[in-house]
Formats: sequence, structure tokens, C-alpha cells
Amino acid sequence: AEVAPRGEEEDEVLLMQSEEHREDERILRITEIKNRFDDSYDDGKSGGYRDLSLNIEVGWTMREGMVSFERVRDWDDLQVQRHICEIQVHLRSAHHELVGATGLHQRYVELRNKYNG
Repeated sequence: AEVAPRGEEEDEVLLMQSEEHREDERILRITEIKNRFDDSYDDGKSGGYRDLSLNIEVGWTMREGMVSFERVRDWDDLQVQRHICEIQVHLRSAHHELVGATGLHQRYVELRNKYNG
């Protein structure tokens, strides 16, 4: 039997169905993106430090002593516990130079603690 090639319209429908399915099954939500690699970012605000920062929100319930991550669409119905965490993406060479070798991170911690009381 011959298999007829799919047309662009069929591909679009399949893609849309696939995206809807993925959207429906998500277990996390991206709440903020900071792209400090972008050329338009003023690195004077961060002392030359650059990274990509993603704030990710997850929701979970406890079942039989185990954490169960729940789909975003179910968060309100299940009254889940929520947490936002930050994921930082660094260039290895820049991370070593700016954070490790120069002590920039330690200075950041000291300043943060000084101004946050």
C-alpha cells in the first residue's frame, strides 16, 4: 500500500493538536524570564554578570507520604501547595571567571544581606 504524503494543512492540525495536548498536561508554569545574555540588557546593573534566569512554578499534593506533581489545570481544584524556584543558565567560562575566580558571588551575598537586613 502506498502512503500519501501529508499536506501542510494536515501538519498544522496535528501540530495544533499536539500543542493543545502538551498545554493541557503541563506540570509547571514559567512565571518570569530574565535574559541577561541579550545585547539590550544593561550589564551595569549587575556588575557585568550575565545569565538566563527562569522562574518556574510547580504545584504538588502529598499522597501516601509521597509528593505528587499536579497538572497546572488541576491546581485550583486540588488546592495544591505551590512553589516558585529559579533556574539559572550560565556560560561555563563566564561563570568560572565572574563567580568563582573573582569572588563576585560572595560580594553579591554580602551586599544582599547588608541591604535586606
